[in-house]
Amino acid sequence: MMVCRMLAVCVLWAAVGGQDAKAAAEDVLTAPCWEIAPEISVFHYEEPGVMRDNGLLYGVAGAYTRYRGDRLFRVEGEFALGTVDYDGALMDGTPYTMEGSHDYLLNLRLLWGQQGEVEEGWERRFHGGIGYRGLNDDSTQDPAGYDRQSNYLYLLLGLKTYRALAGHWQIAFGGEFDMLLLGVQLSDIYGEVITNVQWPGLGGRASAELRCRTPSVDFAVAPFVQYWWVDDSSTTDGWYEPRNQSFQYGLSLIWRF
Repeated sequence: MMVCRMLAVCVLWAAVGGQDAKAAAEDVLTAPCWEIAPEISVFHYEEPGVMRDNGLLYGVAGAYTRYRGDRLFRVEGEFALGTVDYDGALMDGTPYTMEGSHDYLLNLRLLWGQQGEVEEGWERRFHGGIGYRGLNDDSTQDPAGYDRQSNYLYLLLGLKTYRALAGHWQIAFGGEFDMLLLGVQLSDIYGEVITNVQWPGLGGRASAELRCRTPSVDFAVAPFVQYWWVDDSSTTDGWYEPRNQSFQYGLSLIWRF
C-alpha cells in the first residue's frame, strides 16, 4: 500500500517538480486501492477437556482502501470454507469422533487508519475499527451432530509497519488486538434453536508480508495467524457453550490494483 503511494510521489516529482508535483501527488494519494487474496489455512477449535475440531479452510479475502492525506478508511471481507474432524464425547461422556463436518467462516471489518512518522526506515500505520466474525459448524452429516453458529461483534486496534528492501521489494509486519463486545451462539439441536450469550472474550492477529511492486504487478505473499478465546456462555434450558479457543494460521496471496 505504502510502496504504491511512494512510487507515485517519486514519479510525479521527477516529471513536474516542486509545488506542482506536490499538488499532483496529493491527488494520487487519495486514489482508492483494491485487494483480492486467495488463502488457505489450518483451523483448530477447542473446548478444553471437552472436544476439539481440526481441519483445512479454503477462502478468499478482499479489501477496499480510501486515502485522505495521511488518513485512510478501509473495508475488509473474508469468506472461507472447509471440512473439520471432531474428537470429543457424547452427552453421556462416551468418547466419540466425527469426520467431515462442514465449517463456514465469515469476517467483515470497518477500519480507520492513520499513517505515523517514518523512524529508521520503517513506516507505520495505526488502525482501529469494528468487526463481525461468524463461524458456522454443521455436523448434521453424523447422527449425533447438529448445526451451530457463533457470532462475534468486536472492537479492534492494530499497528502495521513497512520497510523498503532492495529493488521493488518491501517487507511488512502487522499485529492487532481484538476485544469481544458481544458473542451469540445459535445451536439447532434436533429442531430446537438454543441461544446462548458469550462474554468476555478476546482475540489477536499477526501477519508478515513480502511484497513486490513493479509497473506490471503488485503482489504479496503473507503468512498470518488469528486467535480467539471466549469464556463460558449463559445457560438456556440446560444448554451452554463451554469456554473455548480457536487458532487459524495460513497463507494469503495478495494482489493489489
